[in-house]
Amino acid sequence: MQISSLYNKYKDKWWALPLVLPFVLYPITQRLSTYGYVDGFEIPLIYLNMALMTVLTMIYGIKAIPGIVLCVFYRVYPDRGFEPAMMSIIHYFTSVVISCAGYYYFTGKRGLASFGRYNLTWQRIFWLVFINTTLFLNYFQAVLYLGLFGGYDKMMYVNPFTTRTLINYHAMLVGNMIGLPMLYLVIRSFRTPTYLIKYVKKIRAQVADDLSTVELICLFSALTLLTVLMVYPKNHTLTLMNSVYTLTLLLPVMIWGTLRLGHAAISLVWWAIVIVLCNKYQSYIPSGVDYKLHLALATSCFSAFSITITLMAINISRQRALNLKTKRLMSIDPLVHLPNLLALGTDLKTNTISILCQLYMPDLELLGRHYGLQMQVQYKQQLAQFLNPVLQDDELIYISSGHDLIVRMSPLNAEKRINELYNKAKKFRFIRDGVKIYPQIGCSYCIINYPVGHLYLLIGELRTLAEISLTTNLPIDMRKNSSRQVQNQVKTKVDMMNQLQRALELDRFILMVQPIENIKGERYHEVLLRMRGNNDEIIFPDTFLPLAHEFGMSSSIDLWVLNNTMKFMDDTRHSQPNQRFAINLTPASICRSDMANLIERLLIQHGIAPEQIVLEVTETDELTNNVQAEKTLDALQRLGCKIAIDDFGTGYASYARLKNMRADILKIDGSFIHKINSSEMDYKIVQSICELARMKNMTLVAEFVETEEIRHTLFRMGIDYVQGYLIGKPAPIESIQDRN
Repeated sequence: MQISSLYNKYKDKWWALPLVLPFVLYPITQRLSTYGYVDGFEIPLIYLNMALMTVLTMIYGIKAIPGIVLCVFYRVYPDRGFEPAMMSIIHYFTSVVISCAGYYYFTGKRGLASFGRYNLTWQRIFWLVFINTTLFLNYFQAVLYLGLFGGYDKMMYVNPFTTRTLINYHAMLVGNMIGLPMLYLVIRSFRTPTYLIKYVKKIRAQVADDLSTVELICLFSALTLLTVLMVYPKNHTLTLMNSVYTLTLLLPVMIWGTLRLGHAAISLVWWAIVIVLCNKYQSYIPSGVDYKLHLALATSCFSAFSITITLMAINISRQRALNLKTKRLMSIDPLVHLPNLLALGTDLKTNTISILCQLYMPDLELLGRHYGLQMQVQYKQQLAQFLNPVLQDDELIYISSGHDLIVRMSPLNAEKRINELYNKAKKFRFIRDGVKIYPQIGCSYCIINYPVGHLYLLIGELRTLAEISLTTNLPIDMRKNSSRQVQNQVKTKVDMMNQLQRALELDRFILMVQPIENIKGERYHEVLLRMRGNNDEIIFPDTFLPLAHEFGMSSSIDLWVLNNTMKFMDDTRHSQPNQRFAINLTPASICRSDMANLIERLLIQHGIAPEQIVLEVTETDELTNNVQAEKTLDALQRLGCKIAIDDFGTGYASYARLKNMRADILKIDGSFIHKINSSEMDYKIVQSICELARMKNMTLVAEFVETEEIRHTLFRMGIDYVQGYLIGKPAPIESIQDRN
């Protein structure tokens, strides 16, 4: 432990790794570099020493100078003397320092990041490869021309515009392209041994998820075969495969590997292949007249392939990382920053047997109206954090839609741990503006086995059970028989939702009408709605309309009724002129800011006068507490439509509301009508409603009129219109035309 701490403390000092590594790595890079002879002069085919100096300067900066100076002097001075050694030192620093300075000028501290970063790739290729190589070669040619390398016969000046110079330039390009990332990996591993582990993890992360063992074996077999064919001695019959032609076949195979392995792995593979091929170049470069041309072609292929493979590998790895990041973000709720249901479905594949526990907080909706969405987000975040100590390491909390949290737990001791979790949740107190807020929490749970084909339906069932838990104050197990009825109710709701969607898409609603008549026999009709079920059975509105409101579909149904009623009026305007219809609007429609404009467009589209439409609304809590509802009704009245208040006298509608109503028609609920002749209380109530309505010049309509005596009584009291089975039962809208 003491040695490790001392190493970490002093490793970056100029006299530590920056001084030692050049002496350790220079012989290795010199040995791996390959040299050939052209026109009697030795030239490099791959040169890695410059890459070593560049990486050292890139990582350690000025701390690398003493080590590089001493290493170069030590390697050059014994063979060539003092002056060439000093010129070699200046040679390296002229190119390396300028290229690294330019590189860090544009990248800053982020330039120290590992190789394979997309946002650093072009800067590295331009400064550390192209500029570095160009400066190094130009300086080399200038010094040779001046004869400053001494009388060393291997370094005599020749005309720079030759094939030899081209091969030399390619060698340094390749050396930097493949040498920089490899030497960076080696030096970083010396400096921080755990970096090697991170690099292995990077390889695993960049490999394609669907890469099979068979494909991997085929890939490496193809690369090995092509490499062996090239370096195999020439005394065999496959002369074409033992030539530069085979080198071109490596590119498509390497691209295949690049697409499947990513940058971290393929850069190691390509580095090894280039080292082997450069060291065995005599095996596939013919020694005849075209020797220089073939050698130039081979080195140009190495440089072009290296750039192509590097760029493709980095782009592929970046795309794969972006896809992984996207999947990760898709699994996290952007507001609460907890895993969502998509993450839950993925985790259930790993944890095949789990307990799902749903915590339901319905009061959050009310609190959100007063404190805003941020309060709901903070409540869920803090509650999840509060519950974490109860959970095991592999158990997680997920965010569901609405006001729910879902906990995936181990099935071991499930009931005991669920009770512990629920009791912990009930102790949670959320503090807002110094006030402790603790909404009611319901809890339900079930055991789940993967695969789960009905996860979202199951969560809906758990929420329903959690609502029951609010009254029992105990967690509810879905497996108990008492839960079966609730589960069936949930499934029935979902089935009805599907039927409603199908009815809207396929026009499976039926328009019915019931007449409303005055004392003179003048009539208009109220439009009533029915729906065809899956087996063509007739479903009444008291079955599907509450669910339509719950699923947010009531407004769409209202628009369907409005459109089809007006279409019928348009189609029958010649045989049925000036007909009027009363159409019910739900609270969701009245609270829509665009409803008045939508109705106006339908009136214009079908050529219907607004006076022909009566819009019936029911006085409810949802409607009257919404300012938008009043704006919508006012806009419809100014448009010319008549507004009727339906079912007056029950529920939210009352005498107090009558004072502020701006409606044209008042429909008295049938519960006061059907016993009006036998109940003095009902008679007095209806009479008082009539007196108040006349003061506001409102038209009165009485519902549930079934006998002649009731109709006579109502007309005598001053009721304007009556509606009920005595006047006419609901019938298809087409029957109006038939009767006429």
